[in-house]
Amino acid sequence: MDKKQREARRHQEDMALNRGLLWVGAAIILEFLLLLINRYYINFRVDEASVNLATTLHTLLKVVRIGGAVAAILCLVWSVLRFRKGEKLVLPVVLTAAFGALAICAHVTLAFKGTGVRMLFLLVPAWAGLALVYYLYQKEFFLSAVAVGLSILGLWCVRFGGALTLESGLVFVGILAVTAAALWLKKSGGTVKYGERELQFLSKNASYPVVLVSCLASLLALAAAMALGSFVAYYLIFLMVAWLFALLVYYTVKLM
Repeated sequence: MDKKQREARRHQEDMALNRGLLWVGAAIILEFLLLLINRYYINFRVDEASVNLATTLHTLLKVVRIGGAVAAILCLVWSVLRFRKGEKLVLPVVLTAAFGALAICAHVTLAFKGTGVRMLFLLVPAWAGLALVYYLYQKEFFLSAVAVGLSILGLWCVRFGGALTLESGLVFVGILAVTAAALWLKKSGGTVKYGERELQFLSKNASYPVVLVSCLASLLALAAAMALGSFVAYYLIFLMVAWLFALLVYYTVKLM
């Protein structure tokens, strides 16, 4: 590798790191908003002004839950249309993620109250971590981390919300979608058609067995928890966290 190639590679790595840090900055802002929600909606004082503010926030969260979900779906459709045309995706993808995050945070807060907000304090940094994984690690690690991360989220929903709920069902569908994407990428050799071009999303020597086993383990863990209840979900959370840590070690060593 000559000097120009090293400089070009260093420039690409710096750009990837900067993009990842932008998502970290967005996560910090969202964490600050959660702190406000925790203070003025979850742990509000019992006086007239505080109760009125909590009531207003409750109404606002309902609006954000519905409006954010609708806006995220519309932006997702916009992203797909631009993707098929081979146009830039930065703005629609950012808007999809932003509206989706707001809708999820609002729903979890309304559905699970204080327990949900405490979980969101961990979930939001996890989202930022996924962004860093996407930009700095192999894309196959990103797929594996999304599947395992979704399973942990689904297990948490079973633990605190019940075995067969809308939340756990949606998470299960999400893991199925990641599994389908991994299988499709394996069939296409890791390439994705972007307009008239083909982009190499996964390398040709990608470890598909690791990705698919992670997806399968995530599906089985969530299915077992949904069938057996919250007690099993509690211990499976620790198992899947350990699995995620093992993936981090594996792909970090592979990156060296």
